[in-house]
Amino acid sequence: MAVYTNINQIDLIDLFQGLGQIKNIAGITEGVENTNYLVSLENNKKFIFTIFEKRTKESDLPFFNNAMKEFQENGINCPIPLEIEGQNIFKVKNKPCAIYSFIEGAQVQKLNQKNIKSLAEFVANIHKVGLKSKLKRENTMLKPTWNYVCSKFHDYSGNYSNELKLVVEEIKEIENLFPKDIRVALIHADLFKDNIFFNQNNQVSGIIDFFFTCSDSIVYDLATLVNAWFFNGKFFYEKDFQLFIKKYFELIKWEDKEKKLFNFYLKASAIRFFLTRLYDLNFNNHGQVKHKNPLEFFEILKFHKSNNLQNFL
Repeated sequence: MAVYTNINQIDLIDLFQGLGQIKNIAGITEGVENTNYLVSLENNKKFIFTIFEKRTKESDLPFFNNAMKEFQENGINCPIPLEIEGQNIFKVKNKPCAIYSFIEGAQVQKLNQKNIKSLAEFVANIHKVGLKSKLKRENTMLKPTWNYVCSKFHDYSGNYSNELKLVVEEIKEIENLFPKDIRVALIHADLFKDNIFFNQNNQVSGIIDFFFTCSDSIVYDLATLVNAWFFNGKFFYEKDFQLFIKKYFELIKWEDKEKKLFNFYLKASAIRFFLTRLYDLNFNNHGQVKHKNPLEFFEILKFHKSNNLQNFL
């Protein structure tokens, strides 16, 4: 989440007319994709108002909204789009936008046994729902994005240029290894700490930000979570990871060929987030955005080149 497009209460009066009087709107600066505001009403109701920026295609919005509704209908607490007169996609300042239900909870500050087990249960349930889904959308954030981002950094000599060269070499090694005969599910594809909320009892209360949701392997989805949750710089939280994996696999089974792809997808996910962070740092500098360090995922990629977490499965 981020703020690229500035709005005020006057901009939203007509849209929110049937919901209640606006008390306050506050920009949310976390994230880098779309513009988000927390809208509080006088009747104490709260909503997330999202304006979709360039990276999110307007043609994808019905898919994202349907994905959220499907997950919610199957017991996964997540935002759902608000419908007004049969519509859930609107326009403000000539940009597509939507109103989403508010998810209570907070990002986890410190991992412990209770929240790790709750996280594992929650993600396993997401994957169970996703494997049954008939919704389809290509994952464009792997090879298509790798090619696009690398083309933008031809002859690049700025920050992280040495790391980029090594990542490009790694891409050449693995880009033709994507499996063609693996189970495909509806996945979240962005299972970072800032997208999963917990309550005061260390239980997952919900999940947000479905704007990378797509059809791909649950192995890739889990690899993204592992990279995001169980690394800090060069340090790997092995015991936390083992506890998570043990609980996760008590609830869901992988095929043998999926297990053999875990290291591949851990590297693929690390490459994806290194490249998009590098791109945003150089080409996405307008608006109120908190940029994240690409080096974090370069170090994670190096770890997976030297270590194989498949041995824990």
